[in-house]
Amino acid sequence: MMADELARFCAELPDLRVALRGSPRQLALLDQAEHALREGEPVAPLLRQLGIAVDSDETPLAGRDAAATTSPVRSSHVVTGAYLCPRRACLRAEVRHTGEGLPVCHVYGEALRFVPDGR
Repeated sequence: MMADELARFCAELPDLRVALRGSPRQLALLDQAEHALREGEPVAPLLRQLGIAVDSDETPLAGRDAAATTSPVRSSHVVTGAYLCPRRACLRAEVRHTGEGLPVCHVYGEALRFVPDGR
């Protein structure tokens, strides 16, 4: 699974759970895929069974950082940086605005980590 696909899967995991709630078998496959991702095991076959198209790469990419982005905060100063995957397993990058909660990695169940520009 490519890093951008992993990022999309992480962001969409809550919606997938809602969409599959009527099918215990598919929810079990989704749980297995989530576990496989956390353990660095092949996940593409499980996702294909769920009808989720994935690249031919079978394992998530670890140790990769997304480029930090500049994100103006609606306040008197600007904070630059991005919230990235807490385990460096994907390229997910989120911007957080004033009043919003911390972005969460739905695969690992952890808040995304903030990386300021220049790091």
